[in-house]
Amino acid sequence: MGLIKTTGTFTGTSVNLPGLTGLNTSQIRWGQPATPGGAVSGYDFLDYEMEANLGGREFPIGEFTHHNYPILLSGQTQFWVYLAISVHFENGDFNHDFTVNLRHDETPNQSSHPNDVVKWEAIHEPETVFIDGNKYSVEITGFRKPGEKESKPNFDVPEGSKDTAYLYARFQRAAPQTS
Repeated sequence: MGLIKTTGTFTGTSVNLPGLTGLNTSQIRWGQPATPGGAVSGYDFLDYEMEANLGGREFPIGEFTHHNYPILLSGQTQFWVYLAISVHFENGDFNHDFTVNLRHDETPNQSSHPNDVVKWEAIHEPETVFIDGNKYSVEITGFRKPGEKESKPNFDVPEGSKDTAYLYARFQRAAPQTS
């Protein structure tokens, strides 16, 4: 297949978050620091380049980092962050764009589970692309931290730290139509 390159930008959130910065960039932040001089929370999406796998195996399409710091959010505990991803297929010289909806669960910092949870939500059928005249379904399969063997729809990030996972996808060739 050849090389593909991904870029990602955060295009919005489902609610008006205090301290929101970074819209239409690859780094989005929100909240007011809970302590003077503290950090704010947010996400980064690092552009990625890899050899595409069209045989149905999962492969990484981007590096995703969540920064989880004690912040004040005016009562918002769950909201959506929208990530627009563009995949450039170098051999065919074309792009395929799609949006990933990330559900963010902001947990109370003192609870028995203080980790924030980032969850990728599948809200539509897999996308369809045509590559070299063949039809493929493309689906985001989830997050995978370095060293993990399977993708998951979510990952936890401990309070007061940041953590990185790769966002994985799969291309599956559609069965040829019989006449």
